[in-house]
Amino acid sequence: MIEELLRVIWPLLVLQFIMQVIAIINLVKREKVRFNNKWIWVAIILLGNILGPVIYFAFRGNYDEDSSQD
Repeated sequence: MIEELLRVIWPLLVLQFIMQVIAIINLVKREKVRFNNKWIWVAIILLGNILGPVIYFAFRGNYDEDSSQD
């Protein structure tokens, strides 16, 4: 029973981890983010499970000359 559950959950956990790592790396590279507080974005990314990185990429703010170009 537990093995079957792990087989289903494992890909989701890997996807979540990869998305969180990519979002954190992108956050570190950016000079400016929406709401001007990177610690809020770190909390959203890490505590939001799969939705945290999605929210970050959707609402992080516009590009400008001071931000990384992804």
